[in-house]
Amino acid sequence: MVQSPWPTNMNPRTNLQDKVKERRASSRYNLALPVEINLALIPTAARSILVRTRDISARGFYFNIAHKVTVGTKFEFSIALPIEITETTQAYIRGMARAVRVDETGESHAGRSGVGALIEKYRISRVDSVNP
Repeated sequence: MVQSPWPTNMNPRTNLQDKVKERRASSRYNLALPVEINLALIPTAARSILVRTRDISARGFYFNIAHKVTVGTKFEFSIALPIEITETTQAYIRGMARAVRVDETGESHAGRSGVGALIEKYRISRVDSVNP
C-alpha cells in the first residue's frame, strides 16, 4: 500500500468530499447555446432576454443573467440547437423551467447572477425563429 504524500488534513479526498454526494440525475455538457428567457412573471424584467447556456443536461441548464432571479422563479425558455446537432434544419427546445440555484458571480461578471434551472416541461420544434 502506498502512503499518500498529503498530510491528513490536506488530502484531496477529505472526509468532507466523501460526505458530499453528487445530486445531479444526468450528465452535464459544456455547451454554450443561445437561450431566450421570458421572465414575464417578474414585472421589472424585459419581456424576453437573450443569454447563453454555460452547460446543459437532459433535466436542466445553467446560465448567467443581469436580472434579479430568485430560487423558485418560473420562466419560459427557448434554446436554439445548432444544425451540427440536429443535422437538418434549425430546431428549438421550448418549455418551462424553474430556478433551483442562484449564484452571485464574481468580478468578471459583476452585476450578473448564475442560474441553475430545472426543466419542468418542454417540446422540440423545427421552425425559422427563436421567438415562440
